[in-house]
Amino acid sequence: MKLETNRLMLKTLDLNLIEAAAQRDTQAIEALGYKTNGEWPGPDFFEALPYFRELLIKNNGTKGFDSWIIVAKDNQEIVGGIGFFGEPDPDGMIEIGFATNKSYHRKGYCFEAAQKLLNWASSQDAVKCITARCEPDNIGSKNVLTKLGFQIDYRDTELIYWKYRKVV
Repeated sequence: MKLETNRLMLKTLDLNLIEAAAQRDTQAIEALGYKTNGEWPGPDFFEALPYFRELLIKNNGTKGFDSWIIVAKDNQEIVGGIGFFGEPDPDGMIEIGFATNKSYHRKGYCFEAAQKLLNWASSQDAVKCITARCEPDNIGSKNVLTKLGFQIDYRDTELIYWKYRKVV
C-alpha cells in the first residue's frame, strides 16, 4: 500500500525490506530502491521488526494496520517509520506510533506522515478510536500529537496516553 503527501511517500513494509532492515544491510535496502543514511531503522523500530514480520506472514500481506516507512520524495531516503500495532480491536481501537531519523527531526515530517495515515485510518469502517502514547519528556511527539488533535486520556509514572476520536 502507498499514500502520498506533498513531500513524502508512505509505504507499507514488505518481507524483503524487513529482512534487509533486520540485518541492517544498507546495500540490500538500497537495492530495493531506497536510500538510507544508516539511521533507519531506529532502536524501537528495529526491536519491533520481528513482530511486523509475523503480522505480515499471519495476514498473508498487509492490511495497512501494521508498519509503514516514511520516504522523502525528493531523494527516496527512508526518513522514518510510522504505523499501527495491529488491526482494530473489537471496540474499533488502534494505536499509532511514529518516529523520524534524528537528522530529520524538526522538519514537520512526523506531523505530515501522521496526518495522512490518520486520514486513511479514519476512512476505515472498523476504526472508531485511535490511541498513542509517549514519554513525558518527548516534547516532539507531544507537540505532533497535540497538533494532530489528540487529547491526553491519562498518565502513569512512565507514559502519557493519548486518544483521537474519529470524526464521523
